[in-house]
Amino acid sequence: MLFYVVILLLGALAYYYNFENKRKKIREHLEVVVQRRREDLLKNVELARKSAKKLDEQRRDWIGSLDFEQLKGELQRGHVKCVEAVRAYFHKAILAHEKTNAITSFVLEAEQQAEEMDEKAKDPSFVKPPLFGIPLSLKECLKIKGYDQTRGFVQDAYKPATSDSIQIEHYKKLGLIPFCQTNVPQSLLSYNCSNPLFGTTTNPYDPTRTCGGSSGGEGALIGAGGSLLGIGTDVGGSVRIPCHFTGAAGIKPSKMRFAHRGGGASVPGKPLIDANDGPMAADVKTNVEFLRHVWGDIDFQSDRDPYCPPVHWNESLYSSEKKLRVGYYVDDGWFTPTPALQRAVFEAKRHLENAGHTVIPFHPPRLPKVMQLYYRAVCLDGGQYVLQKILKDLIEPTIRVQVVLWMIPVWVQRLLSYPMELVFPRMGVLMQSLTRDTFELREAYADIESYREEFVELMMQDNLDVILCPSSVMPAPQHDVPSKVLAGISYTCLFNLLDYGAGVVPVTTVSKADEEKLINEYPETDKWYQMTKSATRGAIGMPVGVQLAAPPFREEIVLRAMREIEIAVTGK
Repeated sequence: MLFYVVILLLGALAYYYNFENKRKKIREHLEVVVQRRREDLLKNVELARKSAKKLDEQRRDWIGSLDFEQLKGELQRGHVKCVEAVRAYFHKAILAHEKTNAITSFVLEAEQQAEEMDEKAKDPSFVKPPLFGIPLSLKECLKIKGYDQTRGFVQDAYKPATSDSIQIEHYKKLGLIPFCQTNVPQSLLSYNCSNPLFGTTTNPYDPTRTCGGSSGGEGALIGAGGSLLGIGTDVGGSVRIPCHFTGAAGIKPSKMRFAHRGGGASVPGKPLIDANDGPMAADVKTNVEFLRHVWGDIDFQSDRDPYCPPVHWNESLYSSEKKLRVGYYVDDGWFTPTPALQRAVFEAKRHLENAGHTVIPFHPPRLPKVMQLYYRAVCLDGGQYVLQKILKDLIEPTIRVQVVLWMIPVWVQRLLSYPMELVFPRMGVLMQSLTRDTFELREAYADIESYREEFVELMMQDNLDVILCPSSVMPAPQHDVPSKVLAGISYTCLFNLLDYGAGVVPVTTVSKADEEKLINEYPETDKWYQMTKSATRGAIGMPVGVQLAAPPFREEIVLRAMREIEIAVTGK
């Protein structure tokens, strides 16, 4: 017996030695790639800076002071040239990047595209497209010709796309000019924004705190004034959480309202929970203007992707004067949000009631089960696809907790979940999430379909048009918190599981009274609550948004409710 134990131990040691030896060689190679890529980024930024300096400083600052609507009008009237707008936003994005480390690359061809558009505009017969000359920032994973989509993996650097995605083609047709790419967390499966290739992107309000993820670079860039309009992606809150953390506004449409053919995903092959692109901006009305034109011309995408239905912008839903019925909640029964997050929902509720809408309590059913189903469907192979990618890469320190969990065999996690439930019930629930086999995965898909039916039925019983709830459990935390508080996405991932359209609008900031209530009343019953409480202390002044959601193809109702809250908050 002792002989077999010794053999087993020697075998384990040999395996570990071989594994570490391979990892060492991988690290040595990839560290060279990182150094080269960061040097290339410095050169890229300097080229963008050189382009920006071609524009007179006073005119540059004036163009940079225009909001989306104003810039759109000046470009349409010819008072601002496209190349001037691009150079002005090269400058603004560089300033934002120096503050937050948001940029992974400037799209230097933007200057040429702008000059070509200006040349066309000299012809009196030329009809300018509706978004003529507006600079557009893009999340790094979106496919643009000639540029990488690494998703934070060093191994995928220097593998540029050979063509634009269908959506990028569409944006260019509408007159938009992609001018930069923005940072993401490694693998996209985190709500922070760090990776070994480009480093950490910080929150424009506080560099010790995260800007969110996975569209974190977009949130940071927009929050710091470096872009008027950006495109993120969202599979569990990746548009909405960065908007909430950085004081921006954005929406995740239901999956089929944009083309997906030719696109890439963080984890390919997950049919019921998939990412969708979504706009992010400083305000809701910019998102509305963007989507009004994109969906008004949706046949462009539908003609190129037969799986994208030609569902056009529905102005009657957005502009209707019919009062809405809104269901709201401040606590999903899984993770109680911090006081500022709850207060924001009550303030938004009051704004909607003052506008004449009916707002009634709503309780999302069975959130612990939802969390299990969500993680099972996203990590449908037990997390092995992402784990194998990460083990062939440099590992980002802020997601090490997730990596360690993926390395523990599912059967071991299940075994340990039962004693864990006695001391840390919610962690015990999540430790039962990853699937053991295809039978269990099929059951999960069936349960998701059943849950969607149940949720729709509850909304129909109360004749609800839209749901109002928190956008997260806390304001922006420190950079290492998201991978430790894994359950903190319950308020956003619910609407990915349902495939609802969902958006976030800024409402308030954390106040001193919120901090006092946090200290005196917020629970500390388990490690996640303790970490959330600790992370939220000192967050006075950080932005707080609320979330609104509605069933698929009714995003216009979501935007209407968001816009009415925005008007009440800003007076604009």
